[in-house]
Amino acid sequence: MYKYVLRRLLLAVPVLLLSSLIVFGLMRVMPGDALTALMAESGNVGEKELAKLRRDLQLDRPYVEQYALWLWQMVSFRPGDSIFTGEPIATSLKKSIPVTLELATLALILGLVIAVPIGILSATRQNTPADYAGRVVAVSGLSLPDFWLGTLVITFAAIWFRWIPSIGYVSFWESPTRNLQQFLLPAAVLGFRLSAATMRMTRSTVLEVLREDYVRTARAKGLEGRIVVYKHALKNALIPVVTIVGGQLGTLLAGTVIVETIFALPGMGRLTVEAILFRDYPVVQTNVMLVAGALVSLNLMVDLMYAWLDPRIRYH
Repeated sequence: MYKYVLRRLLLAVPVLLLSSLIVFGLMRVMPGDALTALMAESGNVGEKELAKLRRDLQLDRPYVEQYALWLWQMVSFRPGDSIFTGEPIATSLKKSIPVTLELATLALILGLVIAVPIGILSATRQNTPADYAGRVVAVSGLSLPDFWLGTLVITFAAIWFRWIPSIGYVSFWESPTRNLQQFLLPAAVLGFRLSAATMRMTRSTVLEVLREDYVRTARAKGLEGRIVVYKHALKNALIPVVTIVGGQLGTLLAGTVIVETIFALPGMGRLTVEAILFRDYPVVQTNVMLVAGALVSLNLMVDLMYAWLDPRIRYH
């Protein structure tokens, strides 16, 4: 097991290096310039001031040196300062990461709470009205994009319930009630999308496991149907579900970019969008690398969870 984890961590190094090269290159080939956007905010700046600013920000160096300097900053956990605001990137991340983590965690919990019970219900009551209703919910979740669903939710909430999202983030420690009110709808939008694919996979795998010989044997012994499903079938059926949930976490993190912007939540997604608009290279590069590292870690955790769900799985 330890050798497998070490090997996976070593394989993550070239993946992260390739990701850093891609995001660094894409930011440099994008039209526009960070200093041009900064000049537009500051007013007219002369050529001498512009050259000095470029030199102070080390943007006058060759791309190879810029990349090596940024890579060293990431390895030493000192990502530097924002070009546009001048604020340390670490300070911005301390404010935005808790927002994104809370949104993603609530969306994941809501998605699993919706998906797993409905998937089991659809499988155990195959070709019944309950099964058809579950399929409709799953197809709807796969078909409706996050930006459209989020806009629709805000529109109907404002029309029907006279509810408009409050402007300004309130942390859980300041006011748990207002914080949950702020996060409930955006988490439901993200969780609904996540639950769709998980629901379909849960239904398929539970149906497959229910046809296995050991499940038939358990039923032949006279065990109650609920015990057969939850004690004998569900644990083995969850292995493919864990796989698809692990893959959906990447989609979940990407979905926070859209949902945070729609619901005015100051998370990493919104921070990244604003940094892209102003060509704030260090902020975009740091955020993308944090997401890439999170995805690599999540994939490793998913692989290790297989051994807990099925003891027959061994890693060497």
